[in-house]
Amino acid sequence: MRRRDFFKTSLLTGGGLFLFKKAYPLKFFPNPSKHKWAIVFGTRYGSNRDAAIWISEGMGAIADVFDARENPDLSSFDYLIIGSGIYYGRITESLEALIKKNLPLLSKKVKAVFVVCGAGGTDRAKQYLENLAKLCEVEPVAMRSFPGRITKRLLTPDDFKLMEEFYKKRNQPFEDYDNLQRKDCLQFGEEILKKVI
Repeated sequence: MRRRDFFKTSLLTGGGLFLFKKAYPLKFFPNPSKHKWAIVFGTRYGSNRDAAIWISEGMGAIADVFDARENPDLSSFDYLIIGSGIYYGRITESLEALIKKNLPLLSKKVKAVFVVCGAGGTDRAKQYLENLAKLCEVEPVAMRSFPGRITKRLLTPDDFKLMEEFYKKRNQPFEDYDNLQRKDCLQFGEEILKKVI
């Protein structure tokens, strides 16, 4: 193949994606929607990212999923879902900053909030949900807390030490655990769609 033909073929079959600043070759929308949805999450170690992806799947994968650290432009979306991991009683800093920056926009578009935390379905988790909704200045149609997980190998040395002390005070073993269930997140995605549309 001649160089010129190779260049044309490469450009036309996908190589041209690298020329565009905001190309999204991996977006996947098996079920089109007349409304644009986004799920924005804050996470430290990835549990909330997984929950956000599974919630989108439960909605038929119609929602874009963004990490708050990406500082996404949310102005083009009709509906938003906001979720955070909880770390020592607080939501993720990057998500809190994004919420405060976009507050007038969020208060009109947020339809659901969720948290992923070790506390799972306790009264404390309910308080975290209420605090997240209050921060967004909304009364969402759906709220849910999910129990979290710990993978010790992922923790920073400081977080490892804090968690080790936390479990030691409670005379419990400090071990990896994973209580986040995909099926629960899928159900929450379905619930949000039913309540909004």
